[in-house]
Amino acid sequence: MEVGLAVGGAFLSSALNVLFDRLAPQGELLKMFQKRKNDVHLLKKLRMTLLGLQAVLSDAENKQASNQFVSQWLNEFRHAVDSAENLIEQVNYEALRLKVEGQHQNLAETSNQQVSDDFFFNIKDKLEETIETLEVLEKQIGRLGLKEYFGSIKQETRTPSTSLVDDSDNFGRQSEIEDLIDRLMSEDANGKKLTVVPIVGMGGVGKTTLAKAVYNDEKVKHHFGLKAWFCVFEAYDAFRITKGLLQEVGSFDLKDDDNLNQLQVKLKGSLNGKKFLVVLDDVWNDNYHEWDDLSNLFVQGHMGSKIIVTTRKESVALMMGSGAINVGTLSSEVSWDLFKRHSLENRDPKEHPELEEVRKKIADKCGGLPLALKALAGILRCKAEVDEWRNILRSEIWELPSCFNDQVIHLWIANGILPKLHSGNQYFLELISRSLFERVPKSKGKPDGFLMHDLVNDLAQVASSKLSIRLEENKGSHMLEQSRHMSYLMGYGDFEKLKPLYKLEQLRTLLPITNYHRNRLSNRVMHNILPRLTSLRALSLSHYEIFELPNDLFIKLKLLRFLDLSQTAIKRLPDSICALYNLETLLLSSCYCLEELPLQMERLINLRHLDISNTSRLKMLLHLSKLKNLQSRWFENGRFGEVQNLYGSLSVLELQNVVDRREAVKAKMREKIHVEKLSLEWSDSVADNSQTERDILDELHPHTNIKQLQIIGYRGAKFPNWLADPLFLKLVQLSLSNCKDCDSLPALGQLPSLKFLLIRGMHRITEVTEEFYGSSSSKKPFNSLEKLEFEGMPEKWRVPTLEKLSIENCPKLMGKLPENLCSLTELSISRCPELNLETPIQLSSLQIFGVFDSLLFYEAGLFTSQLEGMKQIVDLSVGDCNSLTSLPFSILPSTLKTIWIYHCRELKLELPVDEMSYCNMFLDDLTLEECDSISPELLPRARTLWAISFPNLTRFLIPTATEALSIWSCENHEKLSVAFPSAITYLHIDDCSKLKWLPEQMQELLPSLKELILENCPEIESFPEGGLPFNLQKLEILHCKKLVNAQKEWRLQKLPCLRDLVIKHDSSDKEIEHWEFPYSIRQLTIGNLKVSPLFNIYVLRSMLEQGRFSSFSHLTSLQSLHIRNFPNLQSLSESALPSSLSQLTIQHCPNLQAFSESALPSSLSELTIQHCRNLQLLSESALPSSLSELTIQDCPNLQLLPVKGMPSSLSKLYIYDCPLLKPLLEFDKGEYWPNIAQIPIIEIDQEFPPFTQYSVAAPVFAIRDSRGLKMDFRQYEQQ
Repeated sequence: MEVGLAVGGAFLSSALNVLFDRLAPQGELLKMFQKRKNDVHLLKKLRMTLLGLQAVLSDAENKQASNQFVSQWLNEFRHAVDSAENLIEQVNYEALRLKVEGQHQNLAETSNQQVSDDFFFNIKDKLEETIETLEVLEKQIGRLGLKEYFGSIKQETRTPSTSLVDDSDNFGRQSEIEDLIDRLMSEDANGKKLTVVPIVGMGGVGKTTLAKAVYNDEKVKHHFGLKAWFCVFEAYDAFRITKGLLQEVGSFDLKDDDNLNQLQVKLKGSLNGKKFLVVLDDVWNDNYHEWDDLSNLFVQGHMGSKIIVTTRKESVALMMGSGAINVGTLSSEVSWDLFKRHSLENRDPKEHPELEEVRKKIADKCGGLPLALKALAGILRCKAEVDEWRNILRSEIWELPSCFNDQVIHLWIANGILPKLHSGNQYFLELISRSLFERVPKSKGKPDGFLMHDLVNDLAQVASSKLSIRLEENKGSHMLEQSRHMSYLMGYGDFEKLKPLYKLEQLRTLLPITNYHRNRLSNRVMHNILPRLTSLRALSLSHYEIFELPNDLFIKLKLLRFLDLSQTAIKRLPDSICALYNLETLLLSSCYCLEELPLQMERLINLRHLDISNTSRLKMLLHLSKLKNLQSRWFENGRFGEVQNLYGSLSVLELQNVVDRREAVKAKMREKIHVEKLSLEWSDSVADNSQTERDILDELHPHTNIKQLQIIGYRGAKFPNWLADPLFLKLVQLSLSNCKDCDSLPALGQLPSLKFLLIRGMHRITEVTEEFYGSSSSKKPFNSLEKLEFEGMPEKWRVPTLEKLSIENCPKLMGKLPENLCSLTELSISRCPELNLETPIQLSSLQIFGVFDSLLFYEAGLFTSQLEGMKQIVDLSVGDCNSLTSLPFSILPSTLKTIWIYHCRELKLELPVDEMSYCNMFLDDLTLEECDSISPELLPRARTLWAISFPNLTRFLIPTATEALSIWSCENHEKLSVAFPSAITYLHIDDCSKLKWLPEQMQELLPSLKELILENCPEIESFPEGGLPFNLQKLEILHCKKLVNAQKEWRLQKLPCLRDLVIKHDSSDKEIEHWEFPYSIRQLTIGNLKVSPLFNIYVLRSMLEQGRFSSFSHLTSLQSLHIRNFPNLQSLSESALPSSLSQLTIQHCPNLQAFSESALPSSLSELTIQHCRNLQLLSESALPSSLSELTIQDCPNLQLLPVKGMPSSLSKLYIYDCPLLKPLLEFDKGEYWPNIAQIPIIEIDQEFPPFTQYSVAAPVFAIRDSRGLKMDFRQYEQQ
């Protein structure tokens, strides 16, 4: 509860700070009121009243938890402060407006003349009302017993750690303990008397436990003459630390209590000449000067004295000294042991075997953190019910994107919590150090992401529950009225969900949370709800499928500072956005349709952050360079030299247009100290002068703070020297692409922090020389490199810490790989026919190995030895390696889970049959493609098996352990059999033109089979005599001519679980309407019926118009019907459709003219009519009362809609390309609008009409193009 109150206080304090800043005696606001003497006193009165109330704010926050009247007083105070802030911000907006319009240079003298009297009178009335409320609150201070408090905020109190240790808690830490003891008992290599050993790790990982174990070790006790333990905490206090250590060494005297100098002199004397061990636990302060002063107390100790410092902060560890011990999380096995000890003490785990699996999952969920393990174990040790334990498993890991920190900081700034970006980064790092967020490194050079555990998320919600809510979890209107910051899960339309926002005039932040589906925002939300939220500081519409914003959307949102429209489909921004003079952040990234920005964007004088990355259609405007406050944006070359305060990412494109060095100098790249990611790009062209190109790139030298650098299409022959400057201490990612004229590489080995290096498309590079590594020095080249990618590069390199290596398309690359690849985990070699492994290399850490189209191994025995050395390999891929003749599965490590072998026509598996029982391998996935010499009888066990293009395969025996089997393009395959009961659940056979027989006794030998797909197998005549397995759920028969013609013998009625049936064939079947199907069928697709047009019209039309569905009539589960390409269908008559139908789609029926009354079943919820160009009307009673979604597209003659008969259940209405209806449906003006305005989602002629969607679970009957003109529907439309 106290945490939540503190957060609420932080918001209130920030609002007061904004007000005091605006009401400053020399501020612009007071200047605007100077000639209105009667009004100036109001501002002064407001300021003095707020100062008096602020004095008791701290006391009120401390008492609100125990006094409901104080809590209510605080809520009213907060509301009054918000009202005052909004009024002042409105006046400030008018000042900005006048400044932008530039009507007067001297704003202080004449601005009051430009603001209307009505505006001032309105502000004055509201201001007097607010001051009156504040004065009433001020009078209640004494009655509530609130006292003035001007001191600093009270620090939280925690029980300090002690040196007492429980040896049984040292799970899995023995190696760290031994390492730390060795370091404590060894002398410093540089002869220093005192050594500091930092222990660093996240909260709860066991740093203090490790320090305790060493502190109490018997060898350590005898080694040091004096020991002291002190818990420092966050607040650094030299008095407290000195007194605490004096108490530990037994020299504390009460008379010295208030004299720091005497205390420190006495402590230094007590340690003088003694070999001591001091533990400073939980240190947070990374102020070097304060640490330097403190460390001076210890320098007179005896040689070999040590200080152990435990900390969460890397900065503290770096400040203390080198050689920090990083404490990692516990392994899964150790976590389980620790969890058992605390949750099952004095209990036998065998008493509740059903809890065993749940307990292990809970232990894994703690992420190896001992503190979390013990805390959860302590909670659950008294709970015996399985459900109580499973509730813990429902907590989630909240994955946050890499851009999350930037967005949070911009939101803080928008709400006045922080003044600028730099301080925001510092605060965010503090939250990481306190384990609120956990940094997660990304692979392949991508920026880090973040994790938030569900338990932490719950805590954050409690802490901010009065002011920040999720709309879905709101339990009462009073919570809505109090809230200032709101998020909600995006839906389709969202009008009904957002209706409660009508009354929330004080709302400051509105953020939708994407579910990564296609979500549309109702026009009614943008026209009727958003403009009412006049107090908004932050608004996001990101990820909505918005094509156009209302022109007047932003006219009333004058206080908006943060606007996120990223990943929307807008083509242009409305001009009203240029009136957002307070706007600081505008995010338009990945707006792929965005073509232009408003001409008056320069009016956004406070805009600091503009993100228009991934907007390829956008034409840059020259006047953007007039936005002087921008700190991050994307620029064209030459438009940004005067802007020095850029933050984040910068892309400079079309550099081929830079004529000479002088033009590049204007960019002033070295002065842009906050740019962390830089991209320099030339288009594909030939340079006139190579030296000029180098001079230009030389002048584009970035600041040494750069972290990521990309150079694309550079046209010089040599790179400038700065590219390999060791002073780039922060550069971790470098990409050089398509620099086709370069004939040498710079000394990139000198870059000390480089982790990811990509070199691609540099065709003139013939050799990687010693220059690549850098000048000879004591430092190792590429000391930090983790991933190196070469494409089109030759032969020599060495990188000792390399983890991932990819060599692609290097046809002339000869020789061998380096021997020292002990850190390599991923190796991929493709299209390098001259590369070989003549000498064995160390690949013991390799987990993923792929080689394609390369003559890699000269000897099969060498390949065998290499594979035997890959003790950790998980994934093996080999393709187009004709030199490979043998692959002995019996010697492969048991860690291997996936094997893919492609186009190795000489490869044989020479493992004798009797040795198969000795092979302990069980793969997850085995794929063999175009391997003519491999015998299917000699395969390792695999859960999923793919056999593709085996021309010599005639018979195949289904392995007993295989769960999914696919056999494709085996032209001579004749028989599939099974000898013993198999675990197979999925069987797919495709393009086996000679296959005649499926396995006999499928019901008994394949009891688990759920999905069977037979495709392009024209010789299969029938299913086995005993029929298909009873558990079969899905059956697809595609182009199996003889099998479909024998449909009467399928006996599908005996399959009680069959839900999905797909039939597609090229033969004529005049008895389709008499086919018999099981009652359980829920989805039925019949396609490509090549019969005479007359028969199609007769049979299918009669089925539709006369309701004569024959054997289809018993399909009572049928819910979805798709009718397409019936040229003679003119109308839908009554009772022509199944009564169970919920989805109906009618397409390309050119002569359909009308729907008669009651033609649609009362169960119908979705109706789609598309490309019916002669449809003229829907009768008043045509639409059933159950209809929720209506889509009409490309019906140019449709002139009437049953708007008076529109069912009240209709929630989505989509009309596209219906010119006669469009004026009738126009927003707020059309004749039909009053009748449809209540529909939550209405879309008229937007650019991208919705695709016809089908629920996967819904039963479907598809009748498609009777003339075979289109493949149709769901699975087939993608083929």
